[in-house]
Amino acid sequence: MLSDYRKSFVRFNMLLVGIVLLVSVAVQGAYMCRSSYEELKGAMTLMTEPWDGPSSGFVRVGGGVPEQPRRGRGRGAEGLADGSVFAVFYDSTTGELSAAMSGGFLSDDELREAVDSIMGAGEGFGKLPSKGLLYYRADNGRGSKIALADSSYLNGKYLRTVLLLGGVYVLSMGVVWLISVRLSRLAAKPMEDAVELERQFVADISHDLKTPIAVIMANNSVLRSDPEAPAAEREQWTRSTDDAARGMMEMIDEMLELSSLESAGQQARIEDVDLSAAAEKTVLQLESIAFEKGVELSSEIPEGINVRGDRRYVERICRDLAENAVKYEPAGGRVDITVSEEDRRAVLRVRNLGSYIPPEDIDRIFERFYRGDKSRGAQKGHGLGLPIVRRMAEMMGAEVAASSIREEGTLFTVSFPRR
Repeated sequence: MLSDYRKSFVRFNMLLVGIVLLVSVAVQGAYMCRSSYEELKGAMTLMTEPWDGPSSGFVRVGGGVPEQPRRGRGRGAEGLADGSVFAVFYDSTTGELSAAMSGGFLSDDELREAVDSIMGAGEGFGKLPSKGLLYYRADNGRGSKIALADSSYLNGKYLRTVLLLGGVYVLSMGVVWLISVRLSRLAAKPMEDAVELERQFVADISHDLKTPIAVIMANNSVLRSDPEAPAAEREQWTRSTDDAARGMMEMIDEMLELSSLESAGQQARIEDVDLSAAAEKTVLQLESIAFEKGVELSSEIPEGINVRGDRRYVERICRDLAENAVKYEPAGGRVDITVSEEDRRAVLRVRNLGSYIPPEDIDRIFERFYRGDKSRGAQKGHGLGLPIVRRMAEMMGAEVAASSIREEGTLFTVSFPRR
């Protein structure tokens, strides 16, 4: 499925960029071709600037003078190929025809025939498609000045422009393809991660559900097999069934809560919240649990540090992080809970000194359904507690971070916005 998604992404991206690029190249090509045409028209206009008659640079056509090679550039023809443009003068009184750059790409007969056709038309620019010529004609009192250009010169520039832009287009599409493939991998990465997390979650949730269901079924089987069992023994199996069912309910509640937090309509009720009081409340609630486990619980919480947030979320964040720290701290260890003011933020820190999370787990512990239990002892969880904490923090504009150093333990930091 993800492979098809990536291919569709590349195809769509290539199509979209290809159309935009093709339009851009077409516009650029049209502009360049138009510029070449205007350049040629400008050169032809300059070659017919006012003169009274043929100068010494002109050779009479068909007058018995040995034909000279009409090579080189005429005035205003800079940048044009040799012989591609030349000028002629037609004397309306005598009918004589003189050519500059004599002997260009037309023979005398062809030149005479072309001029006769041009004289039958009006002044200005025109074309003689049958002879492959472009011309510009300007008249004065003595006759007509005509600039002639070989249209193959202009067609050659058009072809070079098309080939150049075509090469640029092909090269650009190749680059776009490489970029599209790379982007498809980047775009699919979150989906691949989500699929992997979902796969892991299904495996974990199947185990977490299978175990208590198996316990419940086994307990019921024992109870049915011995209906005359003593009440104390029956109570033992009943209590075990209740514990298994309670574990499933807790897991379902966490899943529903996370789903609710991630729904589009869910919003935090932002108000002034006493972070110091919430942290103190958490410490008091966990003192007995920490004492029973043999974990030292220390705190440094100044009074009166307020934050902007949702009271329920602030208290839940304090409680969940502290409970996790006590749960994963080995007997004889210590958990520190501190609250401080830094710049314009209020910071809650929860550190358990005897617990270490490897780097490959610390980067993923806030992901949904991810469980790094192998790195934190034998404690079990559903992989939803920390994602719930992070989502609550995000909804209040707070930031959650975690770090772990083997010698210093694991530290969770929550930075809250102040009032």
